[in-house]
Amino acid sequence: MRLRFFGGLEAEADDAPVEIRGRGQEALLFRLALDAGTTVAYRSLAEDVWPDDLPDDPRASLQSLASRLRRVVPAGTLEAVPGGYRLAIAREDVDIALFQDLVARARHAEDPAAAVADARAALALWRGEPWTPGDGFDWVVRDLLEDRAHAERIAGDGAAAGAGHQSPALAATAVTTPAVAAAATVPASLTPLIGRTRELELIDSQLRAERLVTLIGPGGAGKTTLAFETARRTPGSIVVELAPAAPGEVWAAVAGAVGRSIRVGELVSTSARDRVAEALAGRSVLVVLDNCEHVSAEAAGVALDLLGSAPGSRILATSREPLGLAGEAFVDLGPLPGDDARELFTRRVRAARGTPPGGDEAAAVERIVSRLDGLPLALELAAAKSRTLTIAEIDRGLDDRFALLATGPRALEARHQTLRALIDWSWETLTDAERTALRAAAVFPDGIDARDVPTVAAAFEVDGESFETLVDKSLLRRAEGRLRMLETVREYGIDRLRTEGREAEFRAREARAMSELAARQDALLRGPRVREGLAWFDADEENLSAALRTCAEQPGLEDVGIRLVRACFWTWIMRERFTELQSGIGRFGEAAAALDSEPAVVVRAIALLGLAFAPDGGEPAPAPVPSAASDDGGERDAATRGTRTPAEDAAARRGEPTPSGIARLEREAPAVVAAAAVHSSELSAAVPPLLRGLLEDARQHVPGAPWTRSFTIRDDGLEDAPAWTHAFLSMIRSALAQNTGDTRTLGAESDRALSMFLELGDVWGTAFASQMRSEWLQLAGRLEEALAVADASTEGLAGLTSTTDLVQQRSQSIGLLLRLGRIEEARERLTGSRELARSFESPRALAQTEMDAAMIEIAVGDGAEALRHLDTIDAQMLPAFPDQLTAWSQSRRAQALLLEGRADEAHDALRRAYPSAARSGDHPIVSDVAVSIAGWLAVTGRDAGARRALVAAARLRGGVDASDPFLRVMRARFENDALLPGATAGAEPNSDGVGELDSDGADELAVLAALLG
Repeated sequence: MRLRFFGGLEAEADDAPVEIRGRGQEALLFRLALDAGTTVAYRSLAEDVWPDDLPDDPRASLQSLASRLRRVVPAGTLEAVPGGYRLAIAREDVDIALFQDLVARARHAEDPAAAVADARAALALWRGEPWTPGDGFDWVVRDLLEDRAHAERIAGDGAAAGAGHQSPALAATAVTTPAVAAAATVPASLTPLIGRTRELELIDSQLRAERLVTLIGPGGAGKTTLAFETARRTPGSIVVELAPAAPGEVWAAVAGAVGRSIRVGELVSTSARDRVAEALAGRSVLVVLDNCEHVSAEAAGVALDLLGSAPGSRILATSREPLGLAGEAFVDLGPLPGDDARELFTRRVRAARGTPPGGDEAAAVERIVSRLDGLPLALELAAAKSRTLTIAEIDRGLDDRFALLATGPRALEARHQTLRALIDWSWETLTDAERTALRAAAVFPDGIDARDVPTVAAAFEVDGESFETLVDKSLLRRAEGRLRMLETVREYGIDRLRTEGREAEFRAREARAMSELAARQDALLRGPRVREGLAWFDADEENLSAALRTCAEQPGLEDVGIRLVRACFWTWIMRERFTELQSGIGRFGEAAAALDSEPAVVVRAIALLGLAFAPDGGEPAPAPVPSAASDDGGERDAATRGTRTPAEDAAARRGEPTPSGIARLEREAPAVVAAAAVHSSELSAAVPPLLRGLLEDARQHVPGAPWTRSFTIRDDGLEDAPAWTHAFLSMIRSALAQNTGDTRTLGAESDRALSMFLELGDVWGTAFASQMRSEWLQLAGRLEEALAVADASTEGLAGLTSTTDLVQQRSQSIGLLLRLGRIEEARERLTGSRELARSFESPRALAQTEMDAAMIEIAVGDGAEALRHLDTIDAQMLPAFPDQLTAWSQSRRAQALLLEGRADEAHDALRRAYPSAARSGDHPIVSDVAVSIAGWLAVTGRDAGARRALVAAARLRGGVDASDPFLRVMRARFENDALLPGATAGAEPNSDGVGELDSDGADELAVLAALLG
C-alpha cells in the first residue's frame, strides 16, 4: 500500500485506488502514517483524532474506527498491538514520511553532494500543499514547512559545491546554523521517546514565558531524556552534563560544553566563567544544565550569572530539587501514565527477547508497571531482564526489587545501572534529619496528610521542615494535600531500616503517631465535621491497619493498640466494618482489662458485650447491634466458634447470650461500670446503662427461645452525662423499640433523639434517628412525612455509611413510594440504587436492588417479572445472607408465586422464610413473613387463618400496615375481605390499635408456625 498526502490524499494498493471515507478514518490513517511501521499508543491516537472533544470511551471508539478502516485497506496493513495500533507499511511508501527522512539525512550528511541529492529528492515529493484531515494536525504542517526550508537551503547551495571542497554556504551552515550545531552537540537518542507529549509542550510554554525553567522529578523519571529532546528541537542548544562534575567544577563543565557548541574567535579570558560570558555575548541560546542536584547550590550560582551576563540566554535545568532562584519556573515530571508505561515496557521487552509480551502475560505486565510506579528507568531495567527471565519471574522477583534490578546496561551511567544506585544518588545528598524523615515516611503506606506532618515529625524527633525538603528533592510528592512516596522509594527506605536493624523501632513510632492523630479525628465524628473526620480515616486506612498490626506483633505496645481501637471504633460502627471491630477487640480486649484510661474502658466494655455471646476462652463476638442493616453476612459466627458445647454453639449461631458468657459478664461488668465513672466521656458514659440493660435481659432469656436483642436502657446515673450520650441512648432505645414492635417507645425516643442530634449538629446521629422516625411515621399512616424524613436520612447518610446500608435506606423510600402509589418515582429511585451498587461493586447491595425491583413488580401485580429479578440473585449468596435478608427474599418470592397462582410453591418459600425470620428475632421481618402467610391462607380458602396471620403481623410490627402494596394487589385481584386492614379488628386492640404482645413475640411465632403447617 502507498499513501500520498502532498497535494491531496491518495491511497493505492496493487495499483488500484483505495477510498477512505469519513473524517474519523482519514484522521486515524493519517496519524498512523506519520509513524508508519511503529506502534502509536491509544492515548496519542485519541488526542490527535479527537483534539477538541474526546469520546467517553476513546479506546472503544478507536476500535470501531480501526474495524471500519480494516475493511478498505489490504489485509494485515492495520495491526492491533499491545498498547495501540501500527500501520504495517514502510516509511518510503508514505510521501511525507519519506520527505522527512530525506531532509533529516541531508542535514546530517557529511558528503555535500549526498546532502544536495537528498534535499532535491525531498523537494521533488512536494507536489502541492500537504493534506491533513483538519483540526488537530497543525503541528504536522509546521514541521513539514520547517523541513522544506532546510531542504531548499541545502539544495540551493548545491550549485557551488565542488567535488573536492565544501561550498561556503554549506560550510557556514555547518559552523553557524543552529540546527546543525544542535545536532552535533546534543547526544542522539538511542530509542524513540514514548509519551510525555504534555510535558514537552509545557516545557516549551514555560521557556517562552520564563528564562529559567527547572525540570524536576524523582530519579529515573526521564528528566534528562526530555531535556535532551527539547534541546534537539531548539536550534543552537548547548547541553551541559553535570553528573560527572564535582563541587567546584560546574563552570568548567559549562565552558567545555560551550566550546564544543560555538566556534568563535580566540578568547582572551582565562577563567571559565569569563570565557563562557564572551562566547555567549550577543547570542540567543538555550543552555541545558543536566543533573544539578548534587551541586545544586553551585549550579544555582552559575545559572544566575549566565542569565545576568547573557541576556539572550535561557536555561533548562534538570534536578531532583529546585535551584531556589527568584523567577524559577518548574515542570514537574512524575511517573509515566499507565498506557505509556505499558507501551515502554512492551517495547523494551520486544527489544530484549524479540517478541512483545503475550496476552497471557498482560496481568503480570500490569502488576510490574504498577509496582515500579511507572518510572521509565525502572521499567527499562526490568524489561532488560526479559532476555533471561519470563515476565512472571520478573513479577515475582520484584518482591526484592533491588536484588532483581541489581544490574543494567553498560551504556548507562553507573548511577542508572541499578535501581539501588538510582536512589543512592539522592540519599547521598540528604542530611541526617532528612534521612530520618525518608525512613519515617516509608512506614506510612498511605502517605502522610500534610496537616499531620508536625505530629509525625515529633514522633520521629525531627523537624517538620525535613519532610518538606524531601518534597523539594523529589523523594516525596505532594498530591491532594498528602505527602506520598513512590513505591520504589518506599521499599528503599524499608530496606535501609532492615539493614540498620531499626524497622521495628520506626514502625512502633508510626503506631504511636497514628494513635494520637486518630484520637483527634475521632472527636470530629460525633458532630458537624463528621465528613472531614471520616475522610481522614478513609485516607489513612492502610496507615491505621499497619499500626494495628505493629501493636499486635510487638510486645509492649498493647496500650497503643487499645488507643487505636478506641479511636477507630466509631468509624467501624458507622461504616459497618464489623470484621475490623471484631479483630481489634479480639487482639486488645483482654489487655484493656486494666481499665486505667478512657480508651481501655470503652474497649473493655465492647469486649464484654461480645463475650456475653461466646464461651470462656472464646473470641468475643461483636456486640449486639439493634439494626437489620447491621449484618455481616455471617462472617462473625465463623470467627467466634471455639470449643463450645453443642448447646452453646447453637446459641452462638442464633446470636443468643450463652450461659458462660453471661456468668463472665456478671463477674466483670461492675469493674467496667466503676471505671467508666472515673474515665468519663460521651462514649464511656453510655457504657453503664448498656451493660446493665444487656445483663438484665440476658438473665431472663430462656435458652432456645428467639432473642430479640432487646433490652431496657435506664437513665439511672446519667444526670451529669454529656448531651450526646443522652441522644445516643435515645437512638438505641428507638432502634430496639422498632425491632420489637414497641410503637409508643419508637415514637417518643426517635423524636427525642432526632431533636437532640439536630441541636448537637451530629450528622450521622441525625440521619440514623431520622430513619427510626420515618419507621414510626409509616406505622402512624403519615406516609408523605415518612418519605420526606426517609429521604433526609438517606441524604445525611451518603458518604458516611456502607454502600449496602445506603441502598437499604433507599429501599425504605422505595417502599414508601409504592405505598403512596407513585410507581414511576419508585422505579427512578431503583435506577439510582443500581448505579450506586454497581459503582462500588457491592454484591450485597446489588442483591438488594434486585429485591427492590421484585418489590416494585409485586406492587403492580407482575409476579413473573418479580420472580425474574429474584432469580438473578446468585443462589450461592443466600446461605451467606443474614437471617433477615433470607427471610425477606423468600417472603417476596412467596408473594410473587401467589400472584402467579402457584400456591404450593409459595408455601415452600414460606417454609424457608419462617425459620430464618424466627431466628432473627427481628419483629418487622417476622411481620412481613406473616403478611405473606396471610396471603397464602387467603388464596387457599382459609380466611379465618388469614385474618389471624394479619393480627400476628400487626402485633409484631406494632401497628396495622394499612397501605401494604402486596395486600392491596391481592385484595384487588381476589376480592377477599380477609385481607382488608379491618380484618385485625378482633385482636383486642389497645391504644395503638393492636393487642398486647409478650416481649419476644413467642405467642405470635407459635401461631404463625401452626398456620403455616
